[in-house]
Amino acid sequence: MNYLDLLTWLAMHPFLSALALFVQFAVMMTIHHRAHNKYLHYAMAIWFLPQDFVVNAVLMTIIGMELPQEWTVTARLQRWKKLNDLTILGRWRHGFAWFMCRQINRYDMGHC
Repeated sequence: MNYLDLLTWLAMHPFLSALALFVQFAVMMTIHHRAHNKYLHYAMAIWFLPQDFVVNAVLMTIIGMELPQEWTVTARLQRWKKLNDLTILGRWRHGFAWFMCRQINRYDMGHC
């Protein structure tokens, strides 16, 4: 299995990919905050960002019922947190974003 196979798997299993991405994020941010090494940070970003793009394009499109306007999940969540849309879908996106950002910020304060 190569990295492209992993990205394909993430696209084909969007809900499991969210769990995989979140666990990787938690592990990488824990390592990042304990080992202050810029090269390690770059290596982790190279590994993580393509997966983030796939999850944003597939899973977040399903969850929010909109095409991506941003590259990453965090950028989309930050936009959804600012929504003032009073429709059911707007309230769903807003609430989901606040919930997910609370989880993300547990591992990297101020990330989302």
